[in-house]
Amino acid sequence: MATELRNEMVGLYENHHVLDNDSILNITQPSDSYQRRAARNIARDAAKLMEAHLTPSSTHLETAASKQGKGKKSTESLSSTSSSARIAHIDEMRDWLLGRPLCLESGMYGPIMAFVSYVALCVQAQRDKAGSTAGIRRLIYPVDKADYQPDDSDDTTRVCIGLCSIGLNELSTAVSTRTPYHRLFAVLEAWGFSIYSKDAFLQLYEDTRQMYQEQHNLRSAWGFAICGHEVYVCHFGNDKAVSSKPMNIATPVGRYAFIEILVNWSMCEDSQLGRDPTIEYLPDLDCWQIECPDDTAHDIDIEPRRYYFEDVSCRANRLFGRHTRCFLATNIKPTVDSPLVPTVVIKDAWAFSERSTDEDVRDETKMLKKIRATLGEHIKPKDDIIYPKIVVGGRVSFERDGTSVEDNSDAMYLGIEFADKATLRFRVHRRIVMSQIGQRLHTLESVDEFITVVCDVMRCHNAIFEHCHILHRDISDNNILVIKQDDIARGLLIDFDCAIDTSIEKAGTTRPEMTGTLPFMSINNLSESNVKRTVLDDYESMLYLVCWSATLGIGSSQHHREGKDLEKLPIARWRKVPIGAIIEAKRIHFGTDDSLNTNIAAYFSSAKGSNGVNGDSDKNMLTSFVTVLRRMLFDNRGEGVGPECRGTRKIELPRVQSSWSVTEDAILSLLENRGTLSFARDEMVVINPFEKRVEKCNVIARDLLALITTYWKFAMKRQSQPKPASQEQVETAADDDKDDKGDEDNEEDGDGEDEGDD
Repeated sequence: MATELRNEMVGLYENHHVLDNDSILNITQPSDSYQRRAARNIARDAAKLMEAHLTPSSTHLETAASKQGKGKKSTESLSSTSSSARIAHIDEMRDWLLGRPLCLESGMYGPIMAFVSYVALCVQAQRDKAGSTAGIRRLIYPVDKADYQPDDSDDTTRVCIGLCSIGLNELSTAVSTRTPYHRLFAVLEAWGFSIYSKDAFLQLYEDTRQMYQEQHNLRSAWGFAICGHEVYVCHFGNDKAVSSKPMNIATPVGRYAFIEILVNWSMCEDSQLGRDPTIEYLPDLDCWQIECPDDTAHDIDIEPRRYYFEDVSCRANRLFGRHTRCFLATNIKPTVDSPLVPTVVIKDAWAFSERSTDEDVRDETKMLKKIRATLGEHIKPKDDIIYPKIVVGGRVSFERDGTSVEDNSDAMYLGIEFADKATLRFRVHRRIVMSQIGQRLHTLESVDEFITVVCDVMRCHNAIFEHCHILHRDISDNNILVIKQDDIARGLLIDFDCAIDTSIEKAGTTRPEMTGTLPFMSINNLSESNVKRTVLDDYESMLYLVCWSATLGIGSSQHHREGKDLEKLPIARWRKVPIGAIIEAKRIHFGTDDSLNTNIAAYFSSAKGSNGVNGDSDKNMLTSFVTVLRRMLFDNRGEGVGPECRGTRKIELPRVQSSWSVTEDAILSLLENRGTLSFARDEMVVINPFEKRVEKCNVIARDLLALITTYWKFAMKRQSQPKPASQEQVETAADDDKDDKGDEDNEEDGDGEDEGDD
């Protein structure tokens, strides 16, 4: 595992992992009581048969298996099917099960795969005997090849052993030797000795992250870390990874515990495996069907709306968090002759919420409905503001044992006991259908398009806050969609999971929590201070977003950088913990125009504007844009905005004893001669410019909106201008001119010949 990736996984492990919690074994059990008893019986019989096979003194293993006492009849039935196959598996795993050391990790692969296959054969034998009454839903089999790189891996990570869940109607299907992440049920990571358990978990973390990324219907995940003879089962949720105490495979008790987990997984409901029952793949149509709830439908008998999708515009590419996914969908079921044409975008995410829908002031569905209704009244066509328009949305529910269950963190962690459960915040699975389909920010082709889009977003942000009193609080590259209108790129602000409705939450309420995306968080946000969050924080996030995008490169520039290319640049400090280092970097980078230019703007990638010119002209436009934004935010000199509102850090100033106030001259003097004045400590007062700017927020926000509008009009005008022909078009036109000229010459030559003949 690469160093950067390993460091990321170490951070996740230290902040999210819960060790030695055997209560997770509870949630492997089938939820139905009859199924639980049946699973225990099958697991017990399989364990007895395995112990009989391992008995060195037994000449006739099958006979020995039938003498294990209770469960004699069931054991005999298991031993009557695929006996030779099971014995072959025993031979392969005998040394491992008897506690003998295996020198290499690769030597563990065969025994582990044999163990899983052995249990699957026992489960299948019971299915063959009892038929559908056995309650067996699937079989858990290993991928045929160990230590492989899945076809859909986004890096060089190799999987030790992949597990697949095979439906009973798919038993004849071979398990591919390079089964991709989107087909895996779980991953087993094997390390040679117990001292490497943390390393095994770290590798399992990366494997599971990729499973979340590739599986559209994965709501939680399972995995194993196997170190020598110790087996840990691990459950991944949105906020915690919980692992069991080690099961010693060299003991009968440990072997039974491992067997029981595999049998339980063969009989439990899909939701217990981590799958979302409301998203189903339709193989005949090669597309997915997804159910979308409607919170406005109070009649519980109303079925959720069904949509269909093939394309995913946003994947859940992080191990923990909201696991946001976006699907391009339609409500018209496709056919073989009628292909799928997306008409809506569906957002699927796990957001922090209140348990009661009535008390959930952070409900994104409610906010979007308020935005559509309110702006529908106040925004006129001449305003030319694009805002999100919801179609339907609500909390996701699914059937479990014939009962409708709301899909939330309580349902996900049901049965797991947490010592610090009070610190585990409640999440709800929410799904929202939006009528506007757009592209990601990186698809923009020019600086003019980029400036139009980000200015569109902030104009929309202003309208939403002014008319709906909703503050977004997460301006980032993932929360902006590009929509083409008459071949003009426009911007749409999306994702209100972190937003607050200031008309509901008390005015002046402060929330010292970090919300948003790390590189784009405001200094105030990163500090988790008690200073009230305002629209200025979102404008500051937009400033960071522009700088970040300009550094990576905008449009089809040949100088476009990848994320890894930022590592040697000062801007890389914006995403590297500790948080205090990010705060200090931003204070320095945006303290003055010179610092902004030296540390950030100097590294803007050469860009391509609508006029087709690569290089300095568009780079200068971006530099001027961020420079003026920095001045507006941190050095604002608008009407009524005093010097106490300026700067990126707290300052100490001399107090005027008679009035207990700070003079403007004193502030200006200190700002111009920072560190050169000396006063006694009791004569000083601390000024926080972020706090002072809150008092002047309306004035500063007004100036920022005017600035944004000016740049928006300029970029829109440049986009509307006829685009010059590309070099290829110019060369093609030149060739056409030559051909036309040749035709004209031929016609003239022909006329001359005719004249001569005459």
